[in-house]
Amino acid sequence: MNKFYMNGKLIHKASDHKTKRCEVEKWVFLPHSDFERLKANPYQEHEAITAARDLMYEDKEAYHCIMLLDEYGEDGLLIEAEGFDYPRLSMFVPDAVNIYKRYMTAESDYTIHDMIIASVERIAELSHKGQTDFISDNMIDMDEIESLVKNAIVQQLAMRNDIETAENIDIGIGYQPDIRVKPKELTALKFYCPLKVQREINPSFDENEDEFFEGTEELSDFEVLEYESEISGAIEAYQSDEEENRGIMAYLGDRKRFADKVYSIFPSVEKVGDRLMGVFTCQICGELDSYEYDELLQELRGQASDGWAESFEQHEIHTSEGDIYVRSYALVSSRRT
Repeated sequence: MNKFYMNGKLIHKASDHKTKRCEVEKWVFLPHSDFERLKANPYQEHEAITAARDLMYEDKEAYHCIMLLDEYGEDGLLIEAEGFDYPRLSMFVPDAVNIYKRYMTAESDYTIHDMIIASVERIAELSHKGQTDFISDNMIDMDEIESLVKNAIVQQLAMRNDIETAENIDIGIGYQPDIRVKPKELTALKFYCPLKVQREINPSFDENEDEFFEGTEELSDFEVLEYESEISGAIEAYQSDEEENRGIMAYLGDRKRFADKVYSIFPSVEKVGDRLMGVFTCQICGELDSYEYDELLQELRGQASDGWAESFEQHEIHTSEGDIYVRSYALVSSRRT
């Protein structure tokens, strides 16, 4: 038999378990390694605490806290930093990720769950009286289920950072719009990185040296500018079907540290002064705090050095002067547009 378990810390001969209301002002996902370090030594400073420092304080009614969640785990740390950059007050919270999921669950979901349980109980009861076959429509109100599902969708949409409003506009007529949504305006944040472009040298034979020469040559900034359209076309062709709407965010959805604030990330190139620069254009919802910005920047640095860019570098770009290969370097600047 599988046993229920949780991570926790029991207090030896506890004198009491008095509590005070703790209000979570912000939920923050941390990399697993960061979470484990804070769990082992709670007095460490951390960028996520610094970024949310003004949200944490105590008043007569409650502690106002942030909940740090393990991005790839189950547990959390409830923090009240009292204006500092480290946890002045903290509590380990087992199974905190599931608490977060329940917090983000719409009320209609629970109603649907209760209706399913009631149907299960009714069917089980009737089965013991000899009935073996059941019509689900007789066990549960499908019209009510449909209405609850629509309400659940609307409630979940309204809780998203990128949605301004969501409402159920069902008037009971089939094949008519029944949900209306207004998304929040997205702003573009661009991150730039320098490029290194190499061109294959046409093979040649030196009769004096009796040698066959081939290889690549690095292009100057001026020469690279001449290939802007070819490089742009190659980037567009390299995009997969999954990237059509959100770019490489299609693969970064598990980066909960910034994923709900960043709608899309599209690589491209852009002329900046006398150089052709690599660009990651991010569509941002709202404002990134300092921690979210740093986490996004770190992710894009990885994409520029050994992620998307390393894979793109392996694909030759055909030009009339020969094949070229494009490599990007670490990000050097950002700009909101």
